[in-house]
Amino acid sequence: MKTLAQPRSLLRRLFRFCLWVFLAAIVAVTARCLYVFRDRNPGYSVALNIGAGKATAEGRPLRVGFGRVKINPDLSDPKHPVWLAGFNQHRAATRIHDDLWAIACVLDDGSTRLGVVVLDAIGFFHDDVIAVRRHLAPEWKIDYSIVCSTHNHSTPDLMGLWGPDYLHTGVDARYKEQVITAAARAMGAAVAALEPARVAFHEIPVATAGLVADTRKPIIFDPGIRVMHFTRPGTVQTIGSLVAWADHPETPWGSNTEITADYCGFLRDALENGMQSGADTPILGVGGTHLYVNGAIGGLLSTTPSVTVHDPWLNQDFQKPSHEKSRAVGRVLASLVLQRLYDTNAPAATVAPISIRARTLEVPMDNIAFLLAPVLGLLDRGQPHWKTLRTEVALITVGDAAIACIPGEIYPEIVNGGIEQAPGGDFPIAPLEVPPIREFMPGKIKFVFGLANDEIGYIIPKSEWDQHAPYLYGAPKGVYGEINSVGPDTANTIHAALRSLAAEK
Repeated sequence: MKTLAQPRSLLRRLFRFCLWVFLAAIVAVTARCLYVFRDRNPGYSVALNIGAGKATAEGRPLRVGFGRVKINPDLSDPKHPVWLAGFNQHRAATRIHDDLWAIACVLDDGSTRLGVVVLDAIGFFHDDVIAVRRHLAPEWKIDYSIVCSTHNHSTPDLMGLWGPDYLHTGVDARYKEQVITAAARAMGAAVAALEPARVAFHEIPVATAGLVADTRKPIIFDPGIRVMHFTRPGTVQTIGSLVAWADHPETPWGSNTEITADYCGFLRDALENGMQSGADTPILGVGGTHLYVNGAIGGLLSTTPSVTVHDPWLNQDFQKPSHEKSRAVGRVLASLVLQRLYDTNAPAATVAPISIRARTLEVPMDNIAFLLAPVLGLLDRGQPHWKTLRTEVALITVGDAAIACIPGEIYPEIVNGGIEQAPGGDFPIAPLEVPPIREFMPGKIKFVFGLANDEIGYIIPKSEWDQHAPYLYGAPKGVYGEINSVGPDTANTIHAALRSLAAEK
């Protein structure tokens, strides 16, 4: 009997030990989940509806100011590599090819003050945008601020998905704080630079061939360039401009390890300084400070290695990914924009009333990888409730122009029309996100600011959502997009919120 009792006692102790280990693991995982999914900004909410009525009635003159702050990372310490975002993990930066910037524009109609800052960055989460807002001084009197990212794939990881491997974040907390501070400083510099302005709005058609490809059916682009051009009243002197177009800034492609602002930087530089290289007569810039904002880039729209870009200044074609190809894209866009900015007879106004409608909303989180990533320490953003993300949309008017602020990479068919009940899609339903956003936006010139105040990934029409076979349009394998999307209900949630803002009085 004694010999039987000893093994039983040993088994009971082993069982109790395993049970305690199991319970401890459950407690540890639960504690980890509670910590990483905690709301970083409990109770934070935006609900604005400030109109242009007072400024319209009083006819107060428009003022504008620009500011910019460099946001290059420190590459001096080889023990702490700077991980580049986009494409693959373990892509360490080797040098700075050209500078990265936080560039701000502040508009004031005498009653309402709007601030916009655009970062040369892959993306900025809503929690980080809130951090920027908390750095804005009260005396700057900014009624509403917008923080956009160009979605550049040759910039430091500010989201966490592109570190040394799949299990480690690529975000350097010091660099993120540097960017937050720089964004606020740029906004402050823009406030300090406020001066009377005339504004002209332009919509410029662009031929997409030889410039940008849509890599997912249906083939829909957001091709037009939209411009706000600010000049000093009574002169042709440019204060600055805000330029919006739609194309992924990933022109140097995935093997590039040099930090660059991509075509966005070349465009800005050409608008300011012109194009001075080559044998022909230099093309003059217009001076001033220029912001570039990306639009409806989902789909995805990209200058892929299959696209050959013709540099109009060098009269040379570039297909292989390179900085020269990025420069060619920037020059094509700059040539089109400068033709309009040279036009001194373009209609312009010194009074441009501003209205702002903005709302916080919660988007359902259905991406399992996005739920696992915070537990692994890759993504650092809170959730107001389990499996939801707090984000934000806005609909703004500036005179005859309107701006839809969208917190991610929206598919252009949601903006311009052309959503399909895609064969092979997971949801055999008619399109939900109708009418297209630009159809219900007010104004004559309709801007879309993508990655505005957040980056929640691809915003895909539900009727085109596809994670399971059979695949879209008979494709032999799954299409790209859903892996970097919050979920199939994201698009309709954002579309409905913008439509509600458009209906407000």
